[in-house]
Amino acid sequence: MKKRFPWISMRKKTDPELPLEPPIFLGNKSNGEFFVDETPRDRRIREQILRIASEQAPRHGMERREFLASTMGMAASLYVINLASGCGDGATGGDGGFEVPEPPRMDCDEATEILSGNEFILDLQTHHIEDEETWRERHPGESYTGEGFASFITFWNCDFAKRSECIGPDVYMEKIFLDSDTTVAVLSGFPSPMCDDGTMCTNLNSNDAMAYWRDLINGLAGSQRMVQHCQVSPNDRWELQSAMMERIRAEHGNHGWKVYPPWGPDGVGWWLDDPAVGDPFIEKCKELGEPLICAHKGFPLPGFDRVHTDPKDVGPAAVKHPDVSFVVYHSAYESSNVEGPYDPNGLGVDRLVKTVLENDLEGKNVYAEMGSAWFLASLNSVGAQHYVGKLLKYLGEGNLLWGSECVWFGSPQRQIEAFRALQISEEFQEQYGYPALTPEIKEKILGLNAARIYRIDPDEVRCTLDTNQLQLAKNELDGTFGARRWAFEQPGGPRSRREFLALQRWRDFLGVPA
Repeated sequence: MKKRFPWISMRKKTDPELPLEPPIFLGNKSNGEFFVDETPRDRRIREQILRIASEQAPRHGMERREFLASTMGMAASLYVINLASGCGDGATGGDGGFEVPEPPRMDCDEATEILSGNEFILDLQTHHIEDEETWRERHPGESYTGEGFASFITFWNCDFAKRSECIGPDVYMEKIFLDSDTTVAVLSGFPSPMCDDGTMCTNLNSNDAMAYWRDLINGLAGSQRMVQHCQVSPNDRWELQSAMMERIRAEHGNHGWKVYPPWGPDGVGWWLDDPAVGDPFIEKCKELGEPLICAHKGFPLPGFDRVHTDPKDVGPAAVKHPDVSFVVYHSAYESSNVEGPYDPNGLGVDRLVKTVLENDLEGKNVYAEMGSAWFLASLNSVGAQHYVGKLLKYLGEGNLLWGSECVWFGSPQRQIEAFRALQISEEFQEQYGYPALTPEIKEKILGLNAARIYRIDPDEVRCTLDTNQLQLAKNELDGTFGARRWAFEQPGGPRSRREFLALQRWRDFLGVPA
């Protein structure tokens, strides 16, 4: 009989033993930008998931690792998060949270049906660093500066000397397109000082590099599987930034402009509604025919100007420029928050909701992107319902956009499956006015909303998938190793607060922004 997960038994004897861990991340969590400590609650959830695996695996003729790697392992993990969040077992309907059956009543077909889907998935926030070999080919005679940024991005079983194998373009292609249901990904960049030649010469994934990798992956796919941003810092020598925008648009094209208002070359950020900085930038976006701005808000990254993480400028800028789409990255989420009902004096997502309400922008040109926010919010069933419910109620069901911030977190598949299982309880619908999370709304969030403002035809993209090289590679991997190879990945980013602080010190030393 063919094994369900042959990649477990086909490992070399010299390979490190696969960890006995749940398919969700419960330890210290970081993308290199924020750090969230493991909590006693996390440890209790982990223990309970492993206990269920020990109890249920023999019933299905599996080893524990096979059970954890299966859809039943994922469903059992979400079931335990429900219990830890006070959401009941989620099996009877109406309780909200992750609607998965109680493990003793669960079978593989049922779990697979809950966690599977055929949606068009457009991931608005993905990242990788350019590998050193390609960087040197593209920048002959120049000094590679990638060592600083990646030195402390410690990935499980990763040799620092081969870090491109952990967070480089090859792994990016594998994790995003071969190990997940993602249809189209947006490659996004990082801020860095503008060099005298008008390029981001010290950046680990410059605007030219992002276009290069977009073309390479789309060529392999034989269709549009990736689009890319153009990274802009309007508060750093605007004349050079403006010229760079013109050149990138003319030479490569782009889907949106990525900005980090909390960043500045002198440590001071800027506001989107600032007439001296924001307005010239926004007018340039319109002039170049790409009125789509994606702005980092929320997470107060080390080295950033915390004041400018506030999204209060988004509403006034959106009113002043109704013909521009403003996508708020991370939904202005704060890593220390567990989201609750809307509080006008609250932090995180509440600050985004507040600027939308104050400026009467529901259903208009302000959008919330879910990268890292969903990754953290999904570890609490109640907080996850409030996070999604608030944004749907106050911004509109057409204004919440999917993003994973992978490849920092490995394959985005675990995030996709958790979202597919989420429901908003009838109680929360009645008490807070949240809409029911119907399949139609989930399809909008996972891709159709973003496809509209990114001008991507989901039907055109989907119809070309079965015959391209990426899909053939995925089919071969699935047939040989099984479709859930990502289940035992461990989270990326610094593993401890000490490593996180060391990363910031190393960045400061090299002049690389956080």
